[in-house]
Amino acid sequence: MFFLCVLSDLRALRGKLFKLESDIIHATLFWTGLAMVEFTTAPEKSVRPVTLLIAAGIVAVMAVAVFFLARNQKEIPAPPSGAPIYIPGLVHPGEPNFEYYRKYIRIENTKASLGITFSRARIAMISGVIANEGDRKLEAVEVKVTLYDVYGGLSKEGLRYPVQPGLPPYKPMEPLEKRGFTVNFESIEQLWNPGKVVVELTGLKYQ
Repeated sequence: MFFLCVLSDLRALRGKLFKLESDIIHATLFWTGLAMVEFTTAPEKSVRPVTLLIAAGIVAVMAVAVFFLARNQKEIPAPPSGAPIYIPGLVHPGEPNFEYYRKYIRIENTKASLGITFSRARIAMISGVIANEGDRKLEAVEVKVTLYDVYGGLSKEGLRYPVQPGLPPYKPMEPLEKRGFTVNFESIEQLWNPGKVVVELTGLKYQ
């Protein structure tokens, strides 16, 4: 009789444990499903199409700008480095205004060096300092540069404009001002002598 009572109690306890296990499983599934629903019911709205449209618009504007820039550069080619430049009001040797002010202009520290471009072209670079020792503002300076070969013969010569309205710093030289300059000559021969360079003042414009 005692064993029958114990067996009955064990069966009742087993039933309660089974019910508790079932409740735990259902609760777990319920909360998991709820979390999944909360996670999936409100997806973020994608802004990718808008971003792509903005990027495409920027690229299109840049392409148009590059096209017009290249077109304008083709229509207005830059003049060669040795091309004559017309500067209104420039006076030359023999003219009274040139002879009056030339004594106040000094060209000093002149030196030459050889440069090689990426295309293996030889370039002569002539540098120096212009001193305005007068009481006038100097708007433009024209010089004649002469290059020689190692035998003393003429190699190249030409006019250059180390001071002019279209060159930095885009303002006249003040009285008592000194300003450095560099001018170039292209297609330099192998026998060019950098140690012999003559820079002669040939034009002025002052206020």
